[in-house]
Amino acid sequence: MKNYERYLKTTAEEYDKETIMSFLCRRLPDRKIVPILQEMGGKKVLDVGLGTGHYTRIFLTENNVTGIDRNPHLCKLPVKVYQGGATEISRLAGAKKFDGVVSTWMTEYLSPDELGIFFVESKKALKAGGKLITTVISGYGLGFMYVTMAKMLRGIDKYGYTKKEITEKLRAAEFTEIKIINLNSWVGIPLAYLVIAKN
Repeated sequence: MKNYERYLKTTAEEYDKETIMSFLCRRLPDRKIVPILQEMGGKKVLDVGLGTGHYTRIFLTENNVTGIDRNPHLCKLPVKVYQGGATEISRLAGAKKFDGVVSTWMTEYLSPDELGIFFVESKKALKAGGKLITTVISGYGLGFMYVTMAKMLRGIDKYGYTKKEITEKLRAAEFTEIKIINLNSWVGIPLAYLVIAKN
């Protein structure tokens, strides 16, 4: 996850600061993301790249939650957070099995090879019938602009993917039931996808 180290000296308050981009791009997708996550009630969940736990809070009252993040200092919630990345689930979580592997707004840092490994690692960590729920930046529209501008203006490597690329990587990881939901910005331009894949 190149460039993720820039958060090493960031506080949780700085990380969660509202920006114009977060307002334009996150609020509307949340209307689709949050209800899906709320369906995970009473489950054992692994939250990968949880950051400060913006979405993790949804699980805390009814769920057994474990986290993985490059910068665990960002999460102040009562959750066990392993320090590491999305491609290291087996090493960090060991033989534990989860009802759900969740990752929101993290896969943009994963190269094509890393995204494939993340899907494979998620599959290994899921119980039979478990679900991978993740967001992936679109390779088109606003998603493409977002990835391009991150590189041009800030020198940050981010990645966007097409539905076909996502599906191929999920099938290579041996997921069978795959659902990909469009997450558009306020102006209706494609930004990202909500991906749900069943083990």
